[in-house]
Amino acid sequence: MISICPRGFAWRFATVAYMAITIIVASAKSAGAQRAGEETKRFELRIENSRLRDGNKTIRVKGGDAVEITWYADRPAVVHLHGYDIEITVDAERPRIMLFKAHATGRFAIELHGSPGTGGPRHTVLTYLEVHPQ
Repeated sequence: MISICPRGFAWRFATVAYMAITIIVASAKSAGAQRAGEETKRFELRIENSRLRDGNKTIRVKGGDAVEITWYADRPAVVHLHGYDIEITVDAERPRIMLFKAHATGRFAIELHGSPGTGGPRHTVLTYLEVHPQ
């Protein structure tokens, strides 16, 4: 039987291709992290009785920051970040995460839009997001 590709060659080719792809992916991830030079700004907020448990803390970040807000709630509700038009539904089952890049500078209300389908409180300001220029 005649083989177009010697047996050892196919194995070596596959190994080299795998290593090349691994190196490319690893360097792309590394370059992205270095280029951005950022770490995610993380915040944990708890909603109890339609208010923030620890008061009205203002979230302050800089333009270009990656922002992660983990929400805990004692009942179902919708949390809306104005200016970014991000909305998530929170509940008592598990925390919900609002993840975004702070691209627009200014002061933006984060409101509680009540419980889905229960007619809960409407448009209660929980806190503010302030995005400052770099």
